[in-house]
Amino acid sequence: MENEKKCVNGVVIKEKTFDNGGTQLKMSVKVEDFIAELKAVEDKGWANLIISKRKEASDTGVTHYVKVDTWKPDPNKSSAKPQMVTADSKSDDLPF
Repeated sequence: MENEKKCVNGVVIKEKTFDNGGTQLKMSVKVEDFIAELKAVEDKGWANLIISKRKEASDTGVTHYVKVDTWKPDPNKSSAKPQMVTADSKSDDLPF
C-alpha cells in the first residue's frame, strides 16, 4: 500500500453536532473541480475515496477531508474465496 496521501480538491465537509448528541456532515462540492479530480483517479469507471476526520477543525469550520484510496489488491495473492470449515461434533482433540 502506498503511503502517499492525495487529497481531493473541490470538496468542503463540515460536521454539525446537535443538542441531542446527533451529528450530520454537510458536504459542499465544486462540481467542475470535483469531476476533474474523479476523472484523474478513476479506474474502470470507479473512484475509491476515503473521508477522514481532521484532528482539529480549520478556521473556516472544515472538519473532514477527502483523500484517494490508493490500495490495490496484490495480484500475487490468491483471490479464492475462503471455504467454510465445519467442526466434527465427536472430535476429542478440543483444548477444553
